[in-house]
Amino acid sequence: MLNFANRQYAGYTLGLPRGGSWRVRFNSDWNGYSADFGNAASNDFQANPASRDSMNFEGTVGLGPYTAVVLSQ
Repeated sequence: MLNFANRQYAGYTLGLPRGGSWRVRFNSDWNGYSADFGNAASNDFQANPASRDSMNFEGTVGLGPYTAVVLSQ
C-alpha cells in the first residue's frame, strides 16, 4: 500500500482478498531508518468479512505520510 499524500492516517481501511491475520512486513515511515521519519503506527491486524474495494474482506492499518507499507499473511 502506498500513500503519496502529506497526510497521516491513524486508521486506513482497505479491501483484502482473504480474512484472518495480516502482518506489516515493511513500514517505510519507521524512524529506525532515519530520525526524520514520523514512525506512524502500522500494526498487524485481523481482516473481517465486508465488501470493500471489490474484495470480500477489509482491514485497517495506520499509514504515515509519503509511506509504503507491505502486508502479508
